[in-house]
Formats: sequence, structure tokens, C-alpha cells
Amino acid sequence: MSRILIIGNSMAVVGAIEKIRHSDQESTITLFCTESLLPYDRRLLPALVAGEIKEAQTHPLAEDFFHQHHVEVIANERLARVSLKRKYITTESKRQIEYDQLLIADLGCLTLSLVKGHQKKGFFDCALLSSVKEAIKYLPFVDTVFISLTNLHGLNMACALHGKVKEVVVVCLGQTLLHEVFDEETGTLLKQIMEGKGIRVILENSIEEILGDSDIKAVRLQSGKVIGAQMVIADFLPLDWRLVEQDSGYEKIEDDYFHNGLPLKPSHFGFKIIEGFCMGSTKLLEDGREFLKFDGPQNIFKKIFAKGEVLVGTVLFNSPSHEEKLLKIIAEHIPVVGQEETLIGD
Repeated sequence: MSRILIIGNSMAVVGAIEKIRHSDQESTITLFCTESLLPYDRRLLPALVAGEIKEAQTHPLAEDFFHQHHVEVIANERLARVSLKRKYITTESKRQIEYDQLLIADLGCLTLSLVKGHQKKGFFDCALLSSVKEAIKYLPFVDTVFISLTNLHGLNMACALHGKVKEVVVVCLGQTLLHEVFDEETGTLLKQIMEGKGIRVILENSIEEILGDSDIKAVRLQSGKVIGAQMVIADFLPLDWRLVEQDSGYEKIEDDYFHNGLPLKPSHFGFKIIEGFCMGSTKLLEDGREFLKFDGPQNIFKKIFAKGEVLVGTVLFNSPSHEEKLLKIIAEHIPVVGQEETLIGD
């Protein structure tokens, strides 16, 4: 009988538990919740900020799930260190928890050193529920929120904050919005739509420093420009693995939230700003083909990407009726040669 320890707060740990119990009823499983919270769905955090759901809805599993799968849950301790050589973890209260097999989804902490001034009051990230809950409490004292935008989750957070404060400003490194996710045409249109709804978009720039004494007062951009703000949200900061002594001796559980490379898993984005959907390769591949239909007055944008006989990706704005059909075609690799224009027709 083995002692299995799982560390993390994401929904990825749920799949790991189910997989273990499918073939192993005897080993003990301990789940160490790094944020002192039960596992939750990070993708729902923008909806929580927007007020569309309650906190309980970010936890799709009842506590009974862990009882039924014979999992000991530790959700009242903070992680201090992971000792892979000696096979135990240490909590901030000096408690040691031993294991034979270790699985890590996340460590509940992010690398903040890249953002100068991140220690000031008013800095939050949108990857951790504990941070988002504090941000919600802070919002009544905020006029302007500044978001460093690198992925769809940050875009969702920016859209969720629209209407909650007087001004939302996003900054992006690329020449077009979310240049690592979308092609130039898509990113340009997305920027136009967001600005039309009142979200300020700054391209080819980044946050150089967060300014203020103890509270955030402004941000200085790489260009030297200073913009007043009372809150800064980072949409993606790397997971901090410094608590782990070495890079082997454990199995890493992939959390979909932190997967930002192409191809993309089916993803919705934009909330009430734009009803967006994307999947697969969202840029033109070498030797590939792309097909587009656009209705300017309605902001309806439909683009599909093909290679060989099949579709490999799609981006849709305000066209929910096409989602299910295109998802099926892409997922099942259904040949579509000669039918591409029809697939995105009205």
C-alpha cells in the first residue's frame, strides 16, 4: 500500500484522484490544498468578479466526492517546503507530511519578481481564487484597473471588470491584441470591439513599475508613460517552483488554465463585451488555408483555418450558432475540402 500525496487547488487534481481510484482502492491519498480552499475551477474566476456567480459555484464538487474516494483533505495549512529527497512536505506550522508518491498541480504561489512594485496594496492576479476574493473587496475603492494582458483568461477578467469600475486599461506587448493567440486580423478587430465598449487598449508596451507608497497610485510603462490606477491585475505569472528542491521526483499534473500555447482547447471569451469562441490553431499554418466572413455592423466575425482535408481551428465573434458544428468537425477530423465557405455561411 502506497502513500500518495497530491498538492494543488485546481480541478486537475480531481482527474488525478479518479484515475488513481479506478485501479487502486488500497493506497492512501492525501490532498494538500495550497490556498486553504477546496479545489476550484479557475476559468470561472472572471464570472465571480462580474457578479454572475457566487463563490460556491467555482467549487463544482461537494466535499462528499473526497469522502467517497477516501481522500484525506488538508485545507487549513500553508505549504512551506517540498523535500523530494526525503519524501515529505513541511507546512508553515512545521508539520511534516510524508509520502511515497507525489503529484503536483500547483503550489499556490506565483513568481512575482518580474513586476517591480508588486508588493503594493492593490496588486492582484487572476489565477488564484484567494487573490481574486481580495480584489473583489478592493473594487469599491478603485476608479481605474490596469491589466497586463497575455492570454484569454486575462481578456475575460478585463471584460468582467468592465462596468465594475470607471475605467479598465489593458496593455499588451504585441503590435496587435493577444498576438501570441490570434493573427493580426483577428487581434485588430478584437481591439476595435473592446475600445468601442469603453476598454482602453495599449499595444507594444508593458508595465515597467507599479508606483505609489503603500497603495498603488499609478503604473509606469516601458515607454515611460505614467497612467493613474489604483489596482493592477496580472493575468499570468509563472508558477513559483522554488519550494521544490529539484526538478525531478514528482509527477506534474497539467492544469488547463496555465496552458496558453496553440492549439487551444475549446474556449469561450469576452463575456458581454464580445461573445467569443476559439479552438485549435487560431493562426494560419504553413501550407494551410483560411476562410473569413465578417458582418461589420453586427461585429459578427467567423474565421476557420484548414490544412489538408480538415479544419484545424476556428475563431468566432458573436456567432454562437456555429460553435457546436465547427467543434465537432475539428475534433473528429472530418474532411471538408470544398465546403469551407458553406461552413461559415449564414
